[in-house]
Amino acid sequence: MSTRLLGRLALMCGGSLIAATAVNAQDNAAPDAAAEVTTDAPRLEREIIVTGTQIQGAKINDVLPVTVVDEIDIQNIAGASGDDLFRAIPQAGGVAFNEQNDVSQNNARGDVASINLRDLGTGNTLVLINGRRMVLSPGFQTELLVPVVSADANEIAPGSVRRLEVLRDGASAIYGADAVAGVVNTVLRGNRKGGFVEAEWRGSEGTSLYSTIFNGGYGFDFAEGRANLTFYGSYFHENGMPSSERPYSADDNRLPLVEGTDFEGDTQFNNRNTFGPFGQFDIQAPNNATPIRDDDFYLQPSSFPGCRLDFGDGLCARNGTTPTPDVRYNRAFGTTLISEKTRYNAAALFSYELSNSLEAYFEGTYFRSESSRNITPAAILSAVPVGISRNAYWNPFGATTLPDGTANPNRLAGTSIPAGGADLIMERYRFVDVGPRTVDVDKDTYRLVGGLRGNFGAWDFDTGFVYSEAKLTDLEGNRVSLTLMQEAINRSTPDAYNPFNGGCVTGDPGQGDCTPNPQSVIDPFVIDVFRRGGTTLALADFKVSNSSLLALPGGDVGIAAGIEWRRETFFDDRDPRLDGTITWTDSVTGVFNESDVAGTSPSPDTSGARQVWSAFAEAFVPLVSEDMDIPLIESLNLQLAGRMEHFADINETAVVPRVAASWMVIPGISFRGAWSQGFRAPNLVQVNDAGTTRSNTRDDFVICQAQVEKGIIDDLGVCPGAGVISFRSGTDQLEPEDSTSINLGLVLEPRFLPGLTLTADYWRVKQRGLVGTFGDDNAIALDLLRRLTGGVNPNVVRAAPTQEEIDLFAGTSLSPAGEILFVDDPYLNLDSRVSKGWDFGLLYNVPDFGIGKFRLRFNAARLDSFVQSAGPDAQELIDGVASGVLPPEVVVGGLGEVLELDGRPKWRFSGSVNWDTGPVDLSLFANYVGEVWNTSVTRDNPIVSDNPNANLFRVNDFLTINAAVAYTIDNDTALDGTRLRFGINNLFDKDPPLADETYGYLSALHTPRGRVFRVELRKPF
Repeated sequence: MSTRLLGRLALMCGGSLIAATAVNAQDNAAPDAAAEVTTDAPRLEREIIVTGTQIQGAKINDVLPVTVVDEIDIQNIAGASGDDLFRAIPQAGGVAFNEQNDVSQNNARGDVASINLRDLGTGNTLVLINGRRMVLSPGFQTELLVPVVSADANEIAPGSVRRLEVLRDGASAIYGADAVAGVVNTVLRGNRKGGFVEAEWRGSEGTSLYSTIFNGGYGFDFAEGRANLTFYGSYFHENGMPSSERPYSADDNRLPLVEGTDFEGDTQFNNRNTFGPFGQFDIQAPNNATPIRDDDFYLQPSSFPGCRLDFGDGLCARNGTTPTPDVRYNRAFGTTLISEKTRYNAAALFSYELSNSLEAYFEGTYFRSESSRNITPAAILSAVPVGISRNAYWNPFGATTLPDGTANPNRLAGTSIPAGGADLIMERYRFVDVGPRTVDVDKDTYRLVGGLRGNFGAWDFDTGFVYSEAKLTDLEGNRVSLTLMQEAINRSTPDAYNPFNGGCVTGDPGQGDCTPNPQSVIDPFVIDVFRRGGTTLALADFKVSNSSLLALPGGDVGIAAGIEWRRETFFDDRDPRLDGTITWTDSVTGVFNESDVAGTSPSPDTSGARQVWSAFAEAFVPLVSEDMDIPLIESLNLQLAGRMEHFADINETAVVPRVAASWMVIPGISFRGAWSQGFRAPNLVQVNDAGTTRSNTRDDFVICQAQVEKGIIDDLGVCPGAGVISFRSGTDQLEPEDSTSINLGLVLEPRFLPGLTLTADYWRVKQRGLVGTFGDDNAIALDLLRRLTGGVNPNVVRAAPTQEEIDLFAGTSLSPAGEILFVDDPYLNLDSRVSKGWDFGLLYNVPDFGIGKFRLRFNAARLDSFVQSAGPDAQELIDGVASGVLPPEVVVGGLGEVLELDGRPKWRFSGSVNWDTGPVDLSLFANYVGEVWNTSVTRDNPIVSDNPNANLFRVNDFLTINAAVAYTIDNDTALDGTRLRFGINNLFDKDPPLADETYGYLSALHTPRGRVFRVELRKPF
């Protein structure tokens, strides 16, 4: 094959990184057993379609910035999941849905991974399989306080993938909603002739983690070669890894890991939790009623300083509301870092030529995943304390006589509490003796596609129907019912639950519980809590195209048009103890809570459906060709596209255009560019959420400002936080977010280096009307600002002020205000965002000099800026701080330049080198993620710097290298074609860089697997 053709193929791929040649260029790439027995083109002859156009056969590829990951690249990446494949693409952003993000049942949990090109936000990337949409994963979670959804990358099994096509440009005009950041298309391997079986074992060095993988496929022609049926199947099992096997995840106290750095001794790296087996309580009696001399106390070992009352058995009480760091609990104890998981994938692809111009096709796929893990034991919420009756058997300040008339053996002496006893309020407590919570997530997804494609005359057509459905069950065990638990605590008999027995009084009190309650006492209030979800996608479309509609001097004009209907549904079914069916009323205080599950805010059941109608048109216009002999214009091509999409549920219609062009100045030098508008409709959760209640610790700036003016506290920076209820709700009044994208690129193919392609692309995306919430903390700050100027923020709903509060506000600049009942924080079209950056690519198929074939790929993504602009209310806050009306302690976060903050590194790159000679194939693959700032940690002693982030913790960059060697048997025996591959992922055993996060690293960017050895055996037949 000529080097000129190789250059054309490289240009088609947009010069991306791992961009690979198409299948008909396989003879110029490293050999691959799978490629030898498969074909990739449809059975009716037509050119391979690259994502970014609907015009079949149009020579439009040089207009498009497309990354193609082919089978060789997939082998180099050596991923065990779809998530591994996408993380190796530098244009992919942080993976917000991941298995380490599992602390709350409100998160998308289990074996799941989201896709987020350009870091523009989960839900802004359209994901296709063989050119048509994937169904969304049933789980959703909140990002920036709003629910987001995504397709699940782990549903894509690497063994069944022919290639990935990633259009790195806004494509709403061609593909519709959600394509703001770009499009990912997975092309499955169809039309196979013959089969293969493959087995692989992987093990992580220095840990107990291992996995086994089995893949297989078989395809055959029949009906005199007019039909083909191909099957694929895969099985994956991983045994899981406990958090204790990695130093950064084994303990919430990570102070030893920052020794020798600027953050040595910084207490922010000690994240042991104030909720542990050593509870904190409020005595409903005067401060001077006990030797504690405070109505608030917490338990600790008697050997610790500060004891004021001996509880016996090595325990004592210390006054205060916040347990000392020495007694705080390590939430990582007994937890799982990598879940035990099993995946099953099956696919069937069928095609049948009904005539020379008509083909029927069918695709059927099934995916099942099962995952299990342990997470930290349940704790109560700070905003939902639990009352302990004065008649409770274990109440140390209870009545002197129990209800049965016997003397109370647990009442402590030396107090002035009346004989009738005092109630207690349990404000902090973790049920460590119940054991770690278990999380089991099972998901089933199937997809059916049927259609016809062919041609009539010069026109190609494709029409099909898709139905896909996904269902998920998230079952969390070892949860605690508030009602049943309070009954157990408040029994007046010895079989009552004892929350006053502490944990481990010797050794490390933050590790486990050495004095658990009897299991017979615990079992009655332990429950399982479920979350069930489901999504469906039904889609019908009809598309026509003509690659040579009419002839111009520059070439043939191509055109495409089509219509599409789709219906999407979702449901989110919460356990009755969470959705308001089974509620809790505190039997001591009378306080009502809609959730009966300790540690979890109530969440209503939610469901919704949407119908969308759309139509599109696209044209490819070659304005100038090399035959026209125009100086400095070897060729000039134009792409025009437009799409209309109507969303019935919100009664909104979006119309967006796209214009793209390529200009080859002289052979080997080309420019390309595109301008497009895009849109993303509010997802079904954002529209249909009937109202979600969340409890968070927030500062009541209004109350605290009065305390500042009265001299009670120094400033708002020391405002004591309290539990605040936030009410978030959806609405069908939301409008689609809109965007404008620009992409400008240069492609070089030096004539003196045949086979080399270099690319550079600049991109810029502006998004407007982003769906978000204002935030309860911002709402409270806005309430202070408006009260300082005579108004109020009606979204902060307060109780009528008590006499104590009236007295507090007397003589201050504020009118009296009561406590916050809740903050109304609905989903709104709020802020705007502008992001921009560069992509650089290299693709080089080195000419064969007799020492074997070399294949080089490199792709780099440089994020220049990521600026979030304020909406009207946020701008009011910013102006209030700038003018001095608001104290400087009030900070409006998440606005301005957020590049490198908790993600969005400036640089990401990946590249590979392949060399093969005869039966031997060697490969190296590198993946790099740049540095970011960790906003949850600031210096204890701030430094003065022009860099606004200089006082944050710097998360180091992360470079991993994979290496592999393969040997393929080439003889006439039964072993012919058998391949043995040995590889090492993360060759130098790099740990993920430390971050102040749940498991000690940024799971959206990095992996904890360390050095992984893998052995693979493959046999084609």
